Amino acid sequence: MPDDVLQAALFPYQVNLPYPQVEVQGPNRRYATLISDGYAGRGSEMTAVNQYLVHRYYLEKYPQIYLAYQKIAQVEQIHLQLLGKLIFNLGGRPFLQSCVTNHYWSGMFPDYQCTLEAILKSDIEGELDAISHYKLLICQITNDQIQRLFARIILDEQRHIQILTSFLSDPGKAGPLLNDFTDSGNT
Repeated sequence: MPDDVLQAALFPYQVNLPYPQVEVQGPNRRYATLISDGYAGRGSEMTAVNQYLVHRYYLEKYPQIYLAYQKIAQVEQIHLQLLGKLIFNLGGRPFLQSCVTNHYWSGMFPDYQCTLEAILKSDIEGELDAISHYKLLICQITNDQIQRLFARIILDEQRHIQILTSFLSDPGKAGPLLNDFTDSGNT
């Protein structure tokens, strides 16, 4: 499926902007190592994907939130694929491992919650942590193309916070709420 079709299917759960292409000029193991933590570390995209999918089981009685969790997980999967490809292109191995901590990804990493409020708060916190991590990576990695990719991913994470915060403030308003996110320029 072409990227633009996939992205349209996920709007408004991601920002309606393309992900920047990243061309690397050769191996850079340091960059690959740093990125591996966002790929498969404790607060990684791998953790986010799985946390959203598990939390979704507890949300079936909230149809719009249930759908949002599926779509947000798909956006996080895109981020995971982008980071994995970047690690590979930088000469690293996209194993489910943080080379920063030297730990393999574990099913113990997601924050398993069971109630709507706890789930939403946990996932908002995860998105805030992801944004902080990407900002740190932007400071550590001087390649402007990689920095632009991380900045673009941050926009998606901010969108997720908007959606989750809206659900937290009024779960019953989940249906019409999504119309608030149709303007791609506002995040």
